[in-house]
Amino acid sequence: MKSKVLVLIILCSVVITGCKKKGCMDPSATNYNSEAEKDNGSCEYYTVPTDYIFYDGIGNNTVSFSGQTARMNMLSEMTTYLKSANNGGAQLDETTLLTMYDNSYTGWMDQTLVDNGKQLKNKTALNDAAIWGQFEAWMTEAASASPPVDGYLQAASGHEWTQLIEKGLMSACFASQMTANYLDGIMEDDNVQIVDYQNDKFYTEMEHHWDEAYGYFTDATDYPTNGTNRFWGKYANNTLESLLQSGSRISEAFRTGRAAISAGILIDVPEQASIIQAEVKRMVAGMAIHYLNATKQKVVDGESQNTVNHYLSEAWAFIYGIPFCKNPDMTYATVEGLLGQIDADFEGFSQSTVLINAMIDDIAAASGLEAYKNDL
Repeated sequence: MKSKVLVLIILCSVVITGCKKKGCMDPSATNYNSEAEKDNGSCEYYTVPTDYIFYDGIGNNTVSFSGQTARMNMLSEMTTYLKSANNGGAQLDETTLLTMYDNSYTGWMDQTLVDNGKQLKNKTALNDAAIWGQFEAWMTEAASASPPVDGYLQAASGHEWTQLIEKGLMSACFASQMTANYLDGIMEDDNVQIVDYQNDKFYTEMEHHWDEAYGYFTDATDYPTNGTNRFWGKYANNTLESLLQSGSRISEAFRTGRAAISAGILIDVPEQASIIQAEVKRMVAGMAIHYLNATKQKVVDGESQNTVNHYLSEAWAFIYGIPFCKNPDMTYATVEGLLGQIDADFEGFSQSTVLINAMIDDIAAASGLEAYKNDL
């Protein structure tokens, strides 16, 4: 009797096991089956492309970041205009600079920028009016200053407005939007509904917001073959790649995250967003350290004070940009303290290896770049 019961139990176990629903049990697979009780080895995984190019199932391009490219073009033209006052150039016009900032300007070389609904100002510092006022004050000051006969247009203190505005907006606008806006809220976006087939918007909300974050890093889908000529795409590849691999790490994370979104494997997205946010913070801090080192070298090389001020102004602007990243390694108060040390005696600071090295140490310690600080 006992043997019959044992056989019956074994038979029941075989039947029950055989009835388990089979399928892919890996949540990171494109065909993950949450109801599967037994993995049947059928899991399939998404492929990360070498370029930032994505299509839907019927061949429609789903990538769009034209608004970000427009803002890059605006900052490029503004920077070119600011530089036109160098070396005995023309007097700058306050209205031109202010209207370029809020895009009420109609004199763009690229006429597609006129009245296109995009602007730099309302994307600066997550709509912080005080920061808007700081940039506008710099524009007003630059326009009121007389162009130098030779060298860079600078304040009597040594600050170069072109660098404060250009590099400052790279962080306050581009890095802020990338890390603290679009990527910060990415998991709250819808990834099911296509935005608008009728108007050639073949992407989901999540896909589009991820693309817009990418567009603040570079305007090229084939980065770094292209897109290394300006702003963060330039510095990540040309200055920081050999030491920090900034360009390759950020671009790979963008491509990986977008591939995961397109495949519907959202479990992989937060990790890639975090990678980008962390690497952008290192990128901003790395550029601050780079230009502090460059300032020291220009002094050693015997360059003019105007040239030394140029490099220290770039360092100043990148330091200023550190708090605009998501979860910054330095607070506004800390950064204001560092900048205050420079502002107290701009020329004196630039000539002091001791003061510059101390500031490099502070930034490197906060950003985890101690191993690279002497080579940046």
